[in-house]
Amino acid sequence: MIVSKTDYVRSEARRNTTFDHHCHWPGCDKSVPPAMWGCKRHWFKLPLRLRNKIWATYRPGQEITKDPSAEYLAVAREVQDWIGENDRG
Repeated sequence: MIVSKTDYVRSEARRNTTFDHHCHWPGCDKSVPPAMWGCKRHWFKLPLRLRNKIWATYRPGQEITKDPSAEYLAVAREVQDWIGENDRG
């Protein structure tokens, strides 16, 4: 059965109630489901163009297999660079 990325992430968020994963925003220690990039607050601090790039390069299950694509890793670096240049607290 093929499910959408959205359905997969929502399902993982409901299924996983204890998380050994945290928001990828520097300094944020909020726990989030492994299938999610970050907490709601920080996800929506990112510009839509970056959120779209994360979403486009995310492959369902990469958080389990620990093998994100080179494209996803490049976007992750781009996001961290953006945060470093734009985070005002």
